[in-house]
Amino acid sequence: MNILMVCPRYYPSLGGLETVVFETAQRIAALHHGIQVLTTDPTGELAAQEFTDGVNIKRVKAYPKNRDYYIAPQIYHEIAQCRRNGFDIIHFQGWNTFVPVIGMGAAIQFNIPFAISFHSGGHPSRLRNAIRPIQQKLVGMLVRRGQPIGTSNFETDLMANGMGISRDRIVTIRNGASTLPPSEGVQTDPHLIMSIGRLVRYKGHHRAIAAMPEVLRRMRDARLQVVGSGSYEGALRDLARSLKLDERVSFVSIAPEDRQRYSDVLYTAGLVVSLSEYEANPMVVMEALGASGECS
Repeated sequence: MNILMVCPRYYPSLGGLETVVFETAQRIAALHHGIQVLTTDPTGELAAQEFTDGVNIKRVKAYPKNRDYYIAPQIYHEIAQCRRNGFDIIHFQGWNTFVPVIGMGAAIQFNIPFAISFHSGGHPSRLRNAIRPIQQKLVGMLVRRGQPIGTSNFETDLMANGMGISRDRIVTIRNGASTLPPSEGVQTDPHLIMSIGRLVRYKGHHRAIAAMPEVLRRMRDARLQVVGSGSYEGALRDLARSLKLDERVSFVSIAPEDRQRYSDVLYTAGLVVSLSEYEANPMVVMEALGASGECS
């Protein structure tokens, strides 16, 4: 089978959706199916086409450069050529950008079968969150023409209600998690608390920092490490300074392709916390559970 997987972002971009698509695409290739990832590059700095780990990757321009709308008209034209290029089915990843809207519209017009995994998440914009009920209804009209997939029972229920789709029409397929074994010599620090994820407000890192004074009253040697990168980093650092936690709170950013370093950092944590406002299927929690008991 030849599969076209369509997503707003792909490696080297970092995030839960990107990780799932990256890992899934490689496993499909290992099963000797044809797989191409069609994604966007708002920056214009990445290769337009490349072949990595058995996966063909094609990137098209998206607008605007500094927003996550991912308006990518070329997605339509690529999908219009889907049959000619030998693809049997399209799998859209993520629902809340213009990429799946443009793509599903093209798939419906050209009668190409498709599935869509929702991968829903929060957003730092109050406006974007406020209009989501309307957005869900509109996207739902397209989604019901294909096979919708929820990544958890929670997400399946949420999207069925929000999009006006019968729950029986949605298949629930939970994401897996793959954590590399730790490098030799890596040891768990029982006093190290770790908060992992993009540095945006809804991920809740500020809650972990705000809790540290109380944690320190109960465990004097506790430290917090915030792992990730994003626009909220300055505010988080300011919060740590205001609470006089400079020596107790540290920040680490890991390149998305450096999976071994990420695993090693994860294995050092005595406790991983996730205080996010919204997660459909939290990859960090699953990775932490996978690492649990593997390192001491």
